[in-house]
Order: sequence, then structure tokens, then C-alpha cells
Amino acid sequence: MKKYACILAFVVFFLNGLPAYPQSQPEMTAQSQADFDKADARLNKLYKETLAGLDAEGKMKLIASERAWLTYRDAEATFEADSERGGSMAPMIYNQACLELTEARIKQLGKASE
Repeated sequence: MKKYACILAFVVFFLNGLPAYPQSQPEMTAQSQADFDKADARLNKLYKETLAGLDAEGKMKLIASERAWLTYRDAEATFEADSERGGSMAPMIYNQACLELTEARIKQLGKASE
């Protein structure tokens, strides 16, 4: 009996150490927002670093490019989320689209600043 109690204690301890994954739609939406926020912060940092390394003309061009890209990102994410129009999944899909597009933009800016 003591052996089973030890095994049970180990299993409980092990399971408590695992990361909690979102289970409900609100939790998944919140997680997708947090993931996007992290990527957006990385993009903003890279954008500022890239901007700082440019001359006046380059800065104007990057600012125009970033404004156009933000308009595109938001429009594309809105379009992708429209597949679940009015549904509880729509905000999560929007966040995931923003995350994917932001990660692609990070790669673009990273290559441009090399």
C-alpha cells in the first residue's frame, strides 16, 4: 500500500509541474493575445533599432513601409477572423493571424538590418 501511495504522490507532483494549457475558448483567446503581444514587443524593439541605424531618407521610407504593413496586417487578420464571424473563435483567429504576420515581419526587418 505504501508503494502505491508513493507512486500516486509522484504522479501528482509530476502533473503539478507541467505547464497549464488553456482549455476554454476565453483562455485560448487570452493565450493567443499574450503570444501576439510578445511578438509585437519584439517587432517594436527591432523596428526602433533598425530605425536608429538609418539616415533621414531611410527613416522616412521605413516609417512609410511600417505604416502600410500595419494596415495590411490588420486587414489580413480581420479577413482571416471573418471565417468565424460572430463566433467566439474569431478573436483568437485574429490574434493568431497577427502573430504569424508579425513573426514574418520580424524576419523581414532582421534581414533588412543585416
